[in-house]
Amino acid sequence: MTTQLTKPVSRVSNEVIRDAGKFRNLVVTIYPSGLLGVRPQGTRREETLPLLHIYSLAVKARVMQERALRKGKK
Repeated sequence: MTTQLTKPVSRVSNEVIRDAGKFRNLVVTIYPSGLLGVRPQGTRREETLPLLHIYSLAVKARVMQERALRKGKK
């Protein structure tokens, strides 16, 4: 069973990016309003996307990958 989200939850990921000349882990925050925020650790500037858009992009990427695999097999 999953827990209803009532307050923002942040976690540090294992993904590392280069930001301002430093290597930083990405911090991911899930907001109850249906937004997902991503920012480099140690910074304040956060990029946010609605979860519905993220899901839609993931489905489109999967469909494109499946099409490319099918096209490659022919």
